[in-house]
Order: sequence, then structure tokens, then C-alpha cells
Amino acid sequence: MSEAGLVYTVKDRSVLLPHYKRLAVEPLIRFIPRSVDPNSITHIGHLICLVGVSVLLAFGAFVPAGDSVRLPFIAAVVCLQLYNWCDNADGAHARRTGRTWAMGELLDHGLDMLNTTYIAYAAAISIHAPPAWWVGIALVVPAACAATYWEQAETGLFSLGLLNQIESVMLLSSVLLISAVFGFGVWDYVHVGPVTAQLVVMGFVCATAVVGILHNVTRVVSRLGASAIPRIAPLILFDLGVVAAMLVGALSPLAAVIVGSAGNVFFGLRSLAMRTAGERPVVEKGMVGGGALVVGLVGWKLAGQPVGHSVDWIASVVATLFFGAFAVANARDARRKVIRLDLEAAAARAVPVAAKAA
Repeated sequence: MSEAGLVYTVKDRSVLLPHYKRLAVEPLIRFIPRSVDPNSITHIGHLICLVGVSVLLAFGAFVPAGDSVRLPFIAAVVCLQLYNWCDNADGAHARRTGRTWAMGELLDHGLDMLNTTYIAYAAAISIHAPPAWWVGIALVVPAACAATYWEQAETGLFSLGLLNQIESVMLLSSVLLISAVFGFGVWDYVHVGPVTAQLVVMGFVCATAVVGILHNVTRVVSRLGASAIPRIAPLILFDLGVVAAMLVGALSPLAAVIVGSAGNVFFGLRSLAMRTAGERPVVEKGMVGGGALVVGLVGWKLAGQPVGHSVDWIASVVATLFFGAFAVANARDARRKVIRLDLEAAAARAVPVAAKAA
């Protein structure tokens, strides 16, 4: 695939995507006026996804385990499905109208890093995950997205597995609907062999994301050698450190989710910015520093030193501001790059027209 000078290869093995495009996207895409900017569809999809997860966070995260949450969960399902459609329709509309610009690709992938984080939150809420599992799901799913962008920056391959966006949203919607109708208690009542359905779903989500990360690393190492490992190691060690900090009580689950999410989003957007600039990823000093601080916090707690709520607030605010500032800076630099590429592409497209007129 090539968009205005950004050359990369897409390997999408999604099981449902071809059918979804044929049955849901292509029949409806014709009703979108050609004057509509494809980037507007991308923005609308992101906002809808954010609204759906915000509804879950507001009404579903604090419900007792035996209760059901019907209307908020159903509203979240509608939002997720609308987002899913927009995320597949924006590219189709861009190709249909001849506006496949680099800015659209950058915007789509950049917002998907955020959307994946939202969906991880929704997955944890939908199954009423215990705190430790909540943190695990909220971190490992966005980490898998960040690792995919890292692989793309390293090798030029944008690889999506058998179970990715379409499958994830469909599975999440099904789980939300089951919880809405039968209540959270159904996941403890139903067993798959000796374990509860809740544990099966949580384990499946985490295992799928971990396997995806391992595949990303394996493919990069097979092409570039073991020298690439230090460039992905800070992300993995950072997330493991955050989980460890939560398990030993150095960070509360909420603080662990905030700190981990900030680091994952930064790493994903940083990798996307590096690919956009045509540069090879480096060992991110910010991730190394963040990981060192988290590990130090774990050591402080294990040494028997007191850790109060103030640590949660400080860690959350510092991580959000630190990683957020760098993420915004990288997004700004990537935007400048693609604007230049789009201008060059627009000039190149105009040359044949001018020559023909002459």
C-alpha cells in the first residue's frame, strides 16, 4: 500500500472483515455524499467510541456483580457498532472519492491507538473484571496495538491477525448484551469445565493480545535480528512493572490503568510518527525512565516503606503530562510530515492533467 509517499505492506487476515465490508459497508457507503471529507467520518467514529465507553465508565464500572445494566450497556453496544462502521467506511469513502491522502492514514491509525484503549476499558467493564484482571486487560490490549505500530515502523509490514478489530468489537458487543440481559452474575454461574465463564473470557482476551505481541516481536526479529529487541523491550518491561506495582499495592488499580495507558498510547503514537518520518525506531528513553520509576516504586513498597494515596495522584498526573506532552509533540511532527507529502502527491497528480491539457 502506498499513500502519498508512505509505503508499507498490509497483511490483514481478519476472518470477518471481507464479509463485513460486503454486507455492511458497501451497501451503505453510497449514501454518503461525495462532498463529505473522509477524515470527518474518522473523527465521528472516534467520538462515538469515546461516548460509548464513557457511558460504560459512568454507569457500568460501579455496579454490583449480581446486577444487570441494561440501557447503558445497550447504548454502548450501539456506539461500538457505529464506531466499527465508521472505522471501515472512512477508507472506503476515501477510495471512492479519490481522496486517499497520507493525512487520512495518519489520523485513522493515530485515533485507533486511542480507540483500542477505550475498547480495552469496555472489555474489562463488560465482564465485571476483578481489579487485577481489569489492569491486565486495560494494559495488554493497547500494548498489542502499540506493538503492531512498532512492527510497522521497523519493517514496513502492518500485520493484523485472524482476530482483530471487527472480531473484537463483535465479541465485546455480545458480552455486553449478555451482561445487560442476564446480569454480571451469569459469568460466575456458567462454567467451562472447572473454571467460570468470566475467567475464560478474561483469559482469552489477555492471551490473544499477548500472542499478538509475541508474533510482532518474532516477525521483526526474523527480519532484523535480535538487535531489534531492545527497542520493544521498554514497552513490555514498563507494562509488566505497572502490573507488578498494582499487585504489590504500590499503585491502586485506577492509577495503574492511568499510568499504563499513558505509556502505551505514547509508545504507539511514537512508533507511528517514526514510520511517518521514514525513521527506524530507537530505544525510547521516556519509556525506559518510566519503567525505572515504576520498578523503583515496587522496590520501595517491598522494602516496607509506606505508599499512600498521594503516590497514586502523583504517578497518574506525572505519567499523563509526561507521556501526553511527548505524544502530542510526535503527533504534531507527523502531521507536518504528511502535510508535505500530501502537497507533493497533489502536485504529482496534477501533472498528468496539465500535460494532457497542453
